[in-house]
Amino acid sequence: MRIFFLGVCGLLTGCTTPSGGPVTISKVNPYHLQSGPIVKTEDRMIEFEHRRHLHGAVEASERRDLYGNYFTVFWKTETRSPVTVRLEYRQGSTGLAIHTQEVAVDAPRRTNETKFQIIGDDYHRNGKVTQWRALVVESGTVVAEYKSYLWQ
Repeated sequence: MRIFFLGVCGLLTGCTTPSGGPVTISKVNPYHLQSGPIVKTEDRMIEFEHRRHLHGAVEASERRDLYGNYFTVFWKTETRSPVTVRLEYRQGSTGLAIHTQEVAVDAPRRTNETKFQIIGDDYHRNGKVTQWRALVVESGTVVAEYKSYLWQ
């Protein structure tokens, strides 16, 4: 009888799957815009991305202010409660110091997109972003996380 009970319990726990939760981050698109020639490839989207971030910059100083790291966080929610999307990151010249940017979203839709940028003096003084993680925080609790491979 005892073996039967353990077998049934093992069977039931083996069939359960973790739920994704009501809030999920589907992906994060990082983009590093740096000085230099535009990369020529057969994929025109790579050239477009570079030109899109530099749109409107005429002088060299204007282009310099736009160089840096851009992040787009794609996330979904079923709750529609107000949340804060947070990007935590480390930069090359600051060692293990964690920098943070937050965007409050008062009325999220089912599918959302939040953008962050580390550009200008912050980028030139502290260096490129080496590690990052994106969080969705609801009522002070982290409900979703997506991180780079190097994040510890």
